[in-house]
Amino acid sequence: MASPPSRFKVWLSILKFDLAPKFGTLDDTASGTVQVQQQQEEDCGGMLRIWDGPLRESPNCKDVNCERDTALKSGVLTKYGQNYTNLIARFCRGTVPRSCEHGLLNDSSARPCLVSESFISSSEFVTLELRNTESTALRPLNFKLKYEFVDLQQDGIPTGSDTDCNRRFVSSMMDRRDPGVFRSVRNVFLFGRGGARSFRCIHRFEAQRGERVRVVIRRVMTGNRTCASRIDNDINRSYCFGDTSVKLEIYEKPWHDVVAFPRGCICNSTNASDSYLPIVYTSTSRDLEIRFSAINMTSFDDASVINFEGSFEFIKSPSSCRDSRRKFGPSGHVDMTFGVLECRSRPWLIEPTTDRFLYVQVHGIFIRRYDPQVYQHVNTSMKTKAVKECITKARVILTTGEGVSITACPLGSDAGRRHTVEIFSSGWNRDFGYLATDPPRVVSVEFLEAEDGDFSFSWLEMSRRPPQGLIDCQYRCPELEACVNASVWCDGKSDCPSGYDESFTHCSALLRLPAEILATLSVVFLVFFGAFAAYIYR
Repeated sequence: MASPPSRFKVWLSILKFDLAPKFGTLDDTASGTVQVQQQQEEDCGGMLRIWDGPLRESPNCKDVNCERDTALKSGVLTKYGQNYTNLIARFCRGTVPRSCEHGLLNDSSARPCLVSESFISSSEFVTLELRNTESTALRPLNFKLKYEFVDLQQDGIPTGSDTDCNRRFVSSMMDRRDPGVFRSVRNVFLFGRGGARSFRCIHRFEAQRGERVRVVIRRVMTGNRTCASRIDNDINRSYCFGDTSVKLEIYEKPWHDVVAFPRGCICNSTNASDSYLPIVYTSTSRDLEIRFSAINMTSFDDASVINFEGSFEFIKSPSSCRDSRRKFGPSGHVDMTFGVLECRSRPWLIEPTTDRFLYVQVHGIFIRRYDPQVYQHVNTSMKTKAVKECITKARVILTTGEGVSITACPLGSDAGRRHTVEIFSSGWNRDFGYLATDPPRVVSVEFLEAEDGDFSFSWLEMSRRPPQGLIDCQYRCPELEACVNASVWCDGKSDCPSGYDESFTHCSALLRLPAEILATLSVVFLVFFGAFAAYIYR
């Protein structure tokens, strides 16, 4: 039976190993004397060995490198007497396989020892063996090293390899229903001090049917970065401003097979006077993700300055929502009806046809737009004058597949065109080229606190108009510079913002007749008009 993997490993760095030369030879001195007799062979009169694992007795090797003992291998370890272990390194005078001399500098700005300058054990044990056959005051042996226990433990179950920091928390595999604790990874090799430049760890929570996920974020530390989180109390969601190179984000999947949408961002919480924690979020679906990421890390970044802690709980959901909230088609209009409580909070998901984009509009008052990929100053305020114009506590949030969101105060369907809030699916306003990854083009529509009110929204599928000089599309919205499906043309509902698709010039039954009939009718009209005019002025 295989033993469980070790929680710890030992990170060992040799800062100094010095064995004085044999008596009768000259060496470099502080006065700058040049060595006149250089030893060509290594001197192992004083030797330091590093063993990977514990030693039950002092090893008796047949040679200094213990290479002739490798014939007694058992598995991955070699037997040395009563010991099953491996020799990691051997230090003698003239043989220093790996060292980290700059670690001796008493300078806070000095870089830490790299993995390539150190040794890492395969378990939680390392044994140092020091042999000195000539222990005299005239020939001292000195060494200095630094060690650290690397904590590999992570909460949850792995989603990939053991070295991966992505974890799963599955309700069906858990016996306890009490809140559980989850924390950020503590492996130093995933941080800047361990040589990494970035990491991205995803904690995925998977509830069963009839359950939801509730998470409570109690601590988030992002080092000395100038970043601040602020909560929009109207929608109870947090946003990050300033340096977001290290951040924690809450994502939710409305359905298993769709893209995850952002539901909150949290960064530095070290300032107790400006603390906004804990942050509580309850999902509306069965899949929730906590994404903890860091980029551009320095040698001062490790788990002591970049970390988070929270708790999770799988709770029973309200009555099931049977309303189909995934919408497809060239266009559509949804009038909100709020019956079942669960359906009130569940988002709508609009999915376009392949190679098409979406244009979604809702009657409302614009409040704010947030793009997580665009830098926003750390002192950005969440207050806006538009909130004073709202006559309802309800809010509508339009979110693209890239996480760009627009928050608005919804108005009734009788509101004029002046109060229209719109959003385009990801990729509409820029060209990604042939090699770039096309972002998801779906759009999420959420109505929050919408207990009353005659609210609605509509969507329209579209594609880009051909470049100038090529044949233009027959059905289009000129104000959007978009081609639309023929089925939305003159269907009795205005899908283009200006109503161009229902204009008289191309939707009149008379003007849609064949050209021959129109010409005949024109001649008849002119003859009749001429005869009538002659009769009047007779």
